[in-house]
Amino acid sequence: MLKHFYLAAPLAAGAMVALPAALQTRLSRVLRLGAGAEIALFNGQHGLWRAQLADAKAHHAQILEQLQPQPTAQGPTLAVGLPKREAWETIVRQATELGIAALQPLTTEFSQRDKFNTARATLLTIEAAEQCERLTLPTLLPLQPLGVWLNTLNAPCAWAYERGGTAPTRAGTVLVGPEGGFSPAEVATLQAHPQVHAFSLGPTILRADTAVVAALTRVGP
Repeated sequence: MLKHFYLAAPLAAGAMVALPAALQTRLSRVLRLGAGAEIALFNGQHGLWRAQLADAKAHHAQILEQLQPQPTAQGPTLAVGLPKREAWETIVRQATELGIAALQPLTTEFSQRDKFNTARATLLTIEAAEQCERLTLPTLLPLQPLGVWLNTLNAPCAWAYERGGTAPTRAGTVLVGPEGGFSPAEVATLQAHPQVHAFSLGPTILRADTAVVAALTRVGP
């Protein structure tokens, strides 16, 4: 089984592609792969390709053949109130592994932060995709206030709420609150929204990153 690596470049049979410095280091110094070693490359658009390193320092690779066609992203969108950085990074990794199609960060009354590092989040999705061997990267949507986002919501959304119902609603969007949950005013707004359907994750109060995993394993698109 070839190890998967992400490359932000067009992939096609016969092409010679330049590998970025960080990937060169991983291949030649960490994994100690030399000229002629084979790897699998994906770019989130053109499927999975078998490639061969063209030189000892992994500066270039020759694309040989397609191993898998590009799948269609079918997972839900995860909307989540921004928690602290450690929990946020865990959420990005685990949600990518669980197959989300898009990630929508939200600011709420109890959010721990009002901004996030898009470049860092993108790197985390790439690392997670390589590890779990998915061929798509989730779309990182711009940070929005909860109220603004709700005004644009026009499709069913399953809200993981500690006092919600007993069965999940299948929906294209899964909503999880920040650390501390939503405020009473936000809860009232969510309960009144016609597209938001609450469901419970059980009798205990979960951490935000734990709640994301539990919610995504119970709700599908």
